[in-house]
Amino acid sequence: MTSSLSRHLLCALVAIALLPAAAQAASAPALPVPAADALTSTAHALAVARWGVEPCAGQVTVTWAHMGAGINARSQWMSVDIHNPSTYTQCAIAYNLDVDWDWPKLCTVVEHELGHLAGHDHVNDPHDVMSPYYVFPTPECAAAQPAVLPAPAPVAVAAAPAVATPRKATPKRKVTKTKAANAKAAKTKAAKAKATARSAKGRSARLRSKKASRRGHARAAVAVDSRDHATLFGCTLVTA
Repeated sequence: MTSSLSRHLLCALVAIALLPAAAQAASAPALPVPAADALTSTAHALAVARWGVEPCAGQVTVTWAHMGAGINARSQWMSVDIHNPSTYTQCAIAYNLDVDWDWPKLCTVVEHELGHLAGHDHVNDPHDVMSPYYVFPTPECAAAQPAVLPAPAPVAVAAAPAVATPRKATPKRKVTKTKAANAKAAKTKAAKAKATARSAKGRSARLRSKKASRRGHARAAVAVDSRDHATLFGCTLVTA
């Protein structure tokens, strides 16, 4: 593979939360973290509707971690072409446990991070969802928080009484193997063992080939957004 085809990109994008949210979201109730799956799923569906695409074909790993003050979330992915989001793989978003979350902020940040995974860069408009600073929630996220219903209690089902099934009496038979039958069984067993050995050898060769191909894609450069307004977005390409 030539160096032009083996370039890989790993971008880590940071949504900064240093400025106050909009007034209409100021009274929103706080959310416990990690946020409920129903809320993140609703925000994800709104993001898909906004961007008109399911980023990373829906394969996005979501985690929650302590990141300190000032950061809402980080998104990252691997790609061979920064201009083609359909090539993005190993997509992941980490949300900050140290942030005071409410529904408008969570929803907007989910839309922001999935926007990166859909191929969108930061913009300098504070009213745009791709602003690096959370200032205003998007209109759909400023709406009322969706209800989170508790999981239904399990329903106890009485087990049906066991019914004894009468066993049929079978006559005992004495089975004797001839010398030819024993030889045939031994030959079949040897053939199976030989086939198993060939299969194991093939798997080992495929595994070595797979490991060798992975070594060519192991190197990547990480670029993290600066908290300075002057440097909003940056990614670095390296040759593997």
